[in-house]
Amino acid sequence: MRYLFRRSRDWGAWLPVWAVTELSRTIRGPPSHDEPRHFSTIDALANADVVRCSPTWEDEIWRSIPDPVVDRIADEADVAVRFGFGLLMGRILDAPDCGVLSFHFGDIREYRGRIGPLWEFIHGEGSVGVTLQQLTGQIDGGRIVAIDHVPLHDHDTYGAIKRRQRTSAMSELLIDGLTNLNNPDFEPTVPDSLGTYRSAPSALEVLAFLRKNGANAVRRELSVL
Repeated sequence: MRYLFRRSRDWGAWLPVWAVTELSRTIRGPPSHDEPRHFSTIDALANADVVRCSPTWEDEIWRSIPDPVVDRIADEADVAVRFGFGLLMGRILDAPDCGVLSFHFGDIREYRGRIGPLWEFIHGEGSVGVTLQQLTGQIDGGRIVAIDHVPLHDHDTYGAIKRRQRTSAMSELLIDGLTNLNNPDFEPTVPDSLGTYRSAPSALEVLAFLRKNGANAVRRELSVL
């Protein structure tokens, strides 16, 4: 109940969409682009050392890594990459020489916040960004290590956009970012300005999403027939 209450408070009008999505994932399984993979199935990580730890909750949204783990990362790694973890703060951000990298599914100079490409989708943008950022203490306000944009088409559903972001941009972007950091002349870019932080859509924005996503799903089905 506590978990559901927190979700209700966090998501607001988006909660029914989130609930239906989670139910579908439970019944049908996650889509291929969102399916978890154990690190041992990745050849480059098969023989990696594994250090397990429990993060420290600093408040309701921010977490930090215990100091002994941070010390080991600083001693043994030049860069850290954050996957599937909440908002991160503390010593870990500056411990590795090249910091902590994290993906944001949007161009942080224009769109910051949660729910991936939702905002670009309902605003009718022609593309959506994927940012590989070097984390700072500001939410979605890091230094840009690499960035790419994928096109949005008239018939796209929200799920199709998420799939394109993850399959077309994400893997290549990490390679580009690490290559950039390996260049002694490269400096991550501090954005001149940042987009508005968006937490959860309003009821009107949710209705706009449902109308557009439903219509585009029908168009995609008809185009296949």
